[in-house]
Amino acid sequence: MNTKAARAIIIENGKILVMYRNKYGSQYYTLVGGRINDGETPEQGLVREVREETGLQVTAVRLVYIEEHKAPSSEQYIYLCDVAPHAEVAIQSDSEEGHMNQYDLNTHHPEWVSTKSFDHLHFRTPQLHAAIIKAFKKGFPKDVIRL
Repeated sequence: MNTKAARAIIIENGKILVMYRNKYGSQYYTLVGGRINDGETPEQGLVREVREETGLQVTAVRLVYIEEHKAPSSEQYIYLCDVAPHAEVAIQSDSEEGHMNQYDLNTHHPEWVSTKSFDHLHFRTPQLHAAIIKAFKKGFPKDVIRL
């Protein structure tokens, strides 16, 4: 079964918010976000996931990329997001990620990374990584691009 996920591109003050993952020893970066639950729209799932993983409140979204993967992986809906003014970002302790972090086997840590150093990250999906790097130079697409 092919699942669906929603991920957020959040940029502030020359930095992009990414999620550092250490998944059973495999270390990489990805965007904040995750699986869309049954009965949720991609936008609702995105808002929930961003809150759970960072504490941030999403105020506006625009779909910019759809990244397709073969089963059992998920189809990813990637949104350019605005968020409400905030303090620090942190995994919420009552979230799935908060519970996993307690066991130190599959950990999640949100981090702000300079857009200039983003291209040096070990990013989970190369095609999305390349699309974001290109968008930093030329702007994000007006129409949705399938990766």
